[in-house]
Amino acid sequence: MRILVAGINIRHIAASASRAGHEVIAADCYCDRDLSIWAKKTFLLPRQRPDKCLAPLVQGHRPHALVLGPGLEQARVPGVPVLNNPPEKSSQVSDKLWLAGWLEREGYPFIRTQASLEGMPYPFLVKPRWGAGGVECRVIRSHSDLDWQDGLIAQELVSGRPASVSVIANGSEARAVAVNEQLIGLTWAGAGGYRYSGNITPLEAPQRQIADMAAMAESIIAGLGLVGSNGVDFLLGQKGPVPVEVNSRFQGSLDSVEMACGINVFQAHLQSFSGLLPDPSGLSLCTAGRVILYAPSPLRIDADLLCRWTADVPVVGSRIEPDDPVLSITSRGAGREAVLSCLRSRAAKLGRLLKTEWG
Repeated sequence: MRILVAGINIRHIAASASRAGHEVIAADCYCDRDLSIWAKKTFLLPRQRPDKCLAPLVQGHRPHALVLGPGLEQARVPGVPVLNNPPEKSSQVSDKLWLAGWLEREGYPFIRTQASLEGMPYPFLVKPRWGAGGVECRVIRSHSDLDWQDGLIAQELVSGRPASVSVIANGSEARAVAVNEQLIGLTWAGAGGYRYSGNITPLEAPQRQIADMAAMAESIIAGLGLVGSNGVDFLLGQKGPVPVEVNSRFQGSLDSVEMACGINVFQAHLQSFSGLLPDPSGLSLCTAGRVILYAPSPLRIDADLLCRWTADVPVVGSRIEPDDPVLSITSRGAGREAVLSCLRSRAAKLGRLLKTEWG
């Protein structure tokens, strides 16, 4: 099939689609060095209202289907089959206030979430009601820390190990394909606070906890009536897993899931629109990880950074602003510690090459 993949950053989706044998037309806001490896044609989208460019791309290239990635999952594009959850469904599920209420009503563990500060005990978490990647999430420990703005929500501060479950669904059933560790705020990768830093697949945890989390994620995704590739973020605490967010789109864990599990996530996503779900295996071939490196200061890319373990690679001459993503690094190994050690070593190597320190 000829597939148009569009979003803010969609290299991981384009790569998976290409490996599945599809002809890919890719449009995003970065057009990284390696995007052209996976796509027959690439197009740079503007940062402001990139959705306005989708209809002309569809008309000009006549794809068999359109797949919307991060940032564009709520776009409406006529004239082509769109292989995503309906925009209104994505909008509803991405509303963290609505989701917390739905989880409570349906009897799942939930985190107290509200649109005001009334009655919320310190310390608590403040985050955007709509948003992703941990951007602008912060802990409020006293009234003096507070800078309340429209569009924010207050959330009970819950401790636990960040994790996620990657799920393929067909609208009525769902199947977990991987349980992942989420890497949050890695200082050695230039991140801080609650910034999303990557994943390790599979999560190393007791098998009972893994099974409980996978079953809960399947139940949540099926209950929401979602289709395709979706994810559920969890905090794994002493009392078990507590769902935090639902991502009704391809997730950043796609790379580590495919490396560790040997599944092609894009093809499973595609087949789910015909009602088909992947066979349950629950087995990982190895441990795999992906980490995003963020710029600690303004950077100019003066060398080609593409190699077998880099991805999302900026073109030579690119300028990266502080706290913006530079690129991703990946690793495979026999376990979590081996993978993390390799990732740290590769981050340090890139730091020396770029004459910068990540953290």
